[in-house]
Amino acid sequence: MKKSFFLLAALLVGIALFQSCKKDASEDVDVITSEDLATNEDFSEQIDLAADVAIEERGGGGTCPVVTLAQPWGTWPNTITIDYGTTGCTGPNGEHLLKGKIIVTQTGDMFTAGAVRTKTFENFFVDDVQVSGSKSWTNNGKDASDNWSYTKTATDMQLIYPDGTSTTWNHTHTSTLIQGGNTPTHWDNVWSSAGSSAGTNRNGISYTSTIIEPLIKKAACRWISEGVVEFTRDGNVSTLDFGNGTCDRFGKLTLPNGNTVTIRLRN
Repeated sequence: MKKSFFLLAALLVGIALFQSCKKDASEDVDVITSEDLATNEDFSEQIDLAADVAIEERGGGGTCPVVTLAQPWGTWPNTITIDYGTTGCTGPNGEHLLKGKIIVTQTGDMFTAGAVRTKTFENFFVDDVQVSGSKSWTNNGKDASDNWSYTKTATDMQLIYPDGTSTTWNHTHTSTLIQGGNTPTHWDNVWSSAGSSAGTNRNGISYTSTIIEPLIKKAACRWISEGVVEFTRDGNVSTLDFGNGTCDRFGKLTLPNGNTVTIRLRN
C-alpha cells in the first residue's frame, strides 16, 4: 500500500511538473511573438521616417544618404533612390546604422489625395538586420478632423537576423497624421494607426493581430509610445500595451492566463 501511495504521489508530481513546463513554454512563445510583433511595427515606423526625411530633405545636404531622382522634383510619377551605401550611415533618429537602398516610386506629392508612395529594398539593412518586401502609402485625403489620412500596407515584409532566424508580416493600417501636418518639419509629426496584421515570429510560429487602441508614434520619440495590440497565436489571445505616451522602450504583455510580463522593446 505504501509503495502504491508513493508511486501515485510521484506520478502526480510528474504531471504537475509537465503541465508547468508546458505553461512556461507557451508563455515563452507569446513573449517571443510579442517582441517580434513590436519589432515589426517599429521597423515599419523607422523606415517610413527615414524615407520621409531623405526624400523631403533630398538627403539632408550631407554625403549620406545619396538621394537620386529619375526626374526633376515635382514631376510625377517619379522614382527616387535613397542610397545609404555599403558602409552605411546613421538614420534620422541618430541611433541606427542604415545600409543599402530604399527604392521609392511615387505618383504625386504625398499631401495630395490619391497619391501613392511604394518602397522596396535593395540589400537594405537596419543595423545588422536585413529588410525585404514592400511598403505602400495611399493618401485618402483629409478626415473629419481635417487631418491627413493614409492607408499603409506592408506586403511580404521580412526581417532576417544575423543568426539566420527571420520574421515575416503583412499589414493594412489606416494611419492619420494627427499633429505636424501643417509644418515643413517632420520632427513634430505624430501618427495614429489602426488596423491588423498577420505574420510569423522568429521561430516560424504564425500569429494574427489587431490594433484595439490606436498606436501612437511621435517622430521625436524612438519608440511607439502608446496603444494596444491584441494578437492570437494557436488560439491563445494576448495583448501588448505600448504605454501611456511616455517615451520609453517598455511594453506590458498580458498573457492568455492573465499574467503580465514587461517587454523590452528593441533599441
